Amino acid sequence: MTIKMTAKEVRNFHVSYHMINTDNELLGFDGLSKVFDRIKSIQYDPLNVVGRNSDLVLQSRITNYSSSILDKALYIDRTLIDAWDKMMGIYQTKDYPYFSRIRTVMGTNTLNSLKYRLSIEAVDYIEDVLEYIVKNGPTFSSDINFGKTKKHVWGHTKPSSGTLDYLFHVGKLGVSERRNTQKKYDLLENLIGEICNIDDPNPLDEDFIRWYILRRVATQGFVSNRSGVMWSGPHISDKKIRTKYLNILVNENMLSKIEVEGYKEDFYVLTEFLNLKRNIEKRVSFIAPLDNLIWDRELVKKIYNFDYKWEVYTPIVKRKYGYYVLPILYGCDFIGRIQFKQQRNNDVLEVENIWFEDGFRQTNVFNTAFNKGLEKFAKYLGAKTFISPL
Repeated sequence: MTIKMTAKEVRNFHVSYHMINTDNELLGFDGLSKVFDRIKSIQYDPLNVVGRNSDLVLQSRITNYSSSILDKALYIDRTLIDAWDKMMGIYQTKDYPYFSRIRTVMGTNTLNSLKYRLSIEAVDYIEDVLEYIVKNGPTFSSDINFGKTKKHVWGHTKPSSGTLDYLFHVGKLGVSERRNTQKKYDLLENLIGEICNIDDPNPLDEDFIRWYILRRVATQGFVSNRSGVMWSGPHISDKKIRTKYLNILVNENMLSKIEVEGYKEDFYVLTEFLNLKRNIEKRVSFIAPLDNLIWDRELVKKIYNFDYKWEVYTPIVKRKYGYYVLPILYGCDFIGRIQFKQQRNNDVLEVENIWFEDGFRQTNVFNTAFNKGLEKFAKYLGAKTFISPL
């Protein structure tokens, strides 16, 4: 049975699913666990203007979030792990065995990249690199220098750096800690123990495809079957395969098909969340540029009437807004975008620019909610105070 919803009902459901601007207060490590239990994986990006993308995803959901919460889970408790999912991301360590196919694909992709960058000899240093780490412990790429550095269109390539990258993607090495954008590597078994040696719980392709589709729906909450980066990955990027298994999962009542008023395409949600309490409050949150909520830019454009492009890699002369601009979510509506000045240490948090959508009217209620959102954002960053543009 297809369920009918209006775009407004979808926005309410979608934002509630992502636990943003709701009355369910998420706190500390318990809140962190609840976020990952729900959306499974978040995308990593090293750029840090007002926090990394992963921090920005979490601050919009967890009331008292600070980056130390994520770092402790990743590099001390090891309940989370740096690894590849849709893109480079972070997910729960307990899920690691399920990703063996992803690691195989990423190993092949890394080898192809090394060939393209004229550094395929990196594979010749696998044993040397592993031996070095066994002897010396956790290691930055700058600590190892095997092979002759080559210059090409991508800059300079040190073969041993390529070796580390390959060993990371195939699951031989893990990230012991990060120092800004640098990764310190160690043997994965030293970091997460025997879980890295558990066999794939989905030995058959069909089992993996079912699991991966359900997981990808969970990461987004509300999806279409349109091809795009939101469906990247082995098997599920193939629309023919994806369509087959979406239909199977609907017939098994694992997924429910949604028809949105005014749109021809079908959408899908996890059936278990159909009766999710939709408790949106008129709060303001600043959304990460690579937040799961907005992975599908076309869906955001259609359902939220919000056309967002992350312009960080757009040439300056072609930017419409700015370098690192975040969407502003008010309740369950995107009402504008904001660019903060780069914030470091406990410096005052300042807004460089703000743009409201056409037709949005500022009210005293909104201004109060905006300043409360700004105050929360400043606390997350550890800023001593903030300057409001309103």
